[in-house]
Amino acid sequence: NKFCFTGGIIEVSASPPGHPSIGGLWPAIWMMGNLARATYVGSSDWMWPWSYDECEEKNQESQLISKCAVNPHFDLLSHSGRGAPEIDIFEGMAGPSEMLPNTKIKKPYFSTSLQVSPGVSNPRPVLTHKPLPGKWYEGMSYGTNSSLNNFFYGVQLKHTPEQYTYQSDAISANTAIEPKEYSRQHIFKVDWRPNDSITWYLDDVFLYSISQPNLNITGSKIPDEPMYLILNTAISSTWGFPTQADTCKCTSYDCSDPECTCAFPAGFCGNIPSSFDVDWVRIYQRSDEISLGCSTEDKPSRKYIQGNAEKFKRPEDDVPIKSVRRGGR
Repeated sequence: NKFCFTGGIIEVSASPPGHPSIGGLWPAIWMMGNLARATYVGSSDWMWPWSYDECEEKNQESQLISKCAVNPHFDLLSHSGRGAPEIDIFEGMAGPSEMLPNTKIKKPYFSTSLQVSPGVSNPRPVLTHKPLPGKWYEGMSYGTNSSLNNFFYGVQLKHTPEQYTYQSDAISANTAIEPKEYSRQHIFKVDWRPNDSITWYLDDVFLYSISQPNLNITGSKIPDEPMYLILNTAISSTWGFPTQADTCKCTSYDCSDPECTCAFPAGFCGNIPSSFDVDWVRIYQRSDEISLGCSTEDKPSRKYIQGNAEKFKRPEDDVPIKSVRRGGR
């Protein structure tokens, strides 16, 4: 809710953190629609990652701002399906170089993705396997060192009662990166054209592209929501961590706890501290297509966020959004 934009070319010069052969760090450069606050689940329930502007009865309960709504309040426009889609410019996966199932990609690699709802219904793709013909998004374009990401197809967001449960999809590619490339800056780039296409590049080399017709299987759309940019390094037991055996007794994930040796990727504790070095961030828009702002005339969000402030903060927060610090250290 501070700096948002709709469409354009986004470039980030950065070098990934950590050692390329040691897993466990989750560096990311990504964008999210302004109607949800990243990691604040209360704000993202029934909002993330919807990018859908059709009125269908089966989706009314699980899409908070549905095209079916005549009077959605908070100055939201009537009959306008809204949400908080996600565009991932870079998600790094380090680890030992080894053959991975049903793909030409080895670690280290990184993912580039569009995450949207509604999702594809059953039969869903099976992880590590290619989707069945006609049962997944088709027609995307891949670069020489990129291929379908068969390790993540999205998640089901379970709610009670059952009609509030919905599926998100990750339309994603993985790109191989040489271990030596961890030691220098790279330009991670995405060309986002609302309602038309998204194209990813690494150092100006084409990686992956999704166009609007590729989404016809669900009727979702290339995002046209104002989005904000996030650069972070996370740590998650679901990203590059080993699957714990029943004999692993780790409960603390503490590097100083001998019982947790089995829970961490090999070498992980010696890989910290690490730094995700970002040199610069640049966003370009055509002079005749300037679209800046988090709450725009055709995509308002200001009153919605004000009216649902509790969803956008944690219990310890006095206000949802802290003021931007200017100057000083």
